[in-house]
Amino acid sequence: MLVRPARLEDRGPLIELIKGYFAFYRAAFPGLTKLGALLDALEADPDRGTQLVAEADGHLLGFATLYSCYDTLLADRILVMNDLFVDPASRNGGVGAALFDASLAYAAAHSYARLDWVTAQDNRAAQRFYDRHGGRRGPWVSYSATPTARVGR
Repeated sequence: MLVRPARLEDRGPLIELIKGYFAFYRAAFPGLTKLGALLDALEADPDRGTQLVAEADGHLLGFATLYSCYDTLLADRILVMNDLFVDPASRNGGVGAALFDASLAYAAAHSYARLDWVTAQDNRAAQRFYDRHGGRRGPWVSYSATPTARVGR
């Protein structure tokens, strides 16, 4: 198995994996146009982040999406692993570990101060995975807001 940055020729199989990610989280797929624009943005500007893929025998088995940002308290760049997904048929075979390790290696190679990530509260399998791989729960509580939610207030 090889973990590497996604290439343009990976686009079709990568999109199928991403659709599986949306299905796993029971989230509405945003459509090919929006997803394509996101993948194009990462490909065009590596300073924004990267999309790593795990490949074996010419097939993509999983992906990790990494975004670059800053942490004011560190006054430094951090890398956010926004997604780590392995095709259900390839789970428990080391693919997730390989993607996670490659994400850490990418962060180190590009001089990021830290790798951060979140997972759903009810995704116990992912939490056990991260605990086994040296992750520790952070001191912050994660929140989200939709910008349009405050319009008209």
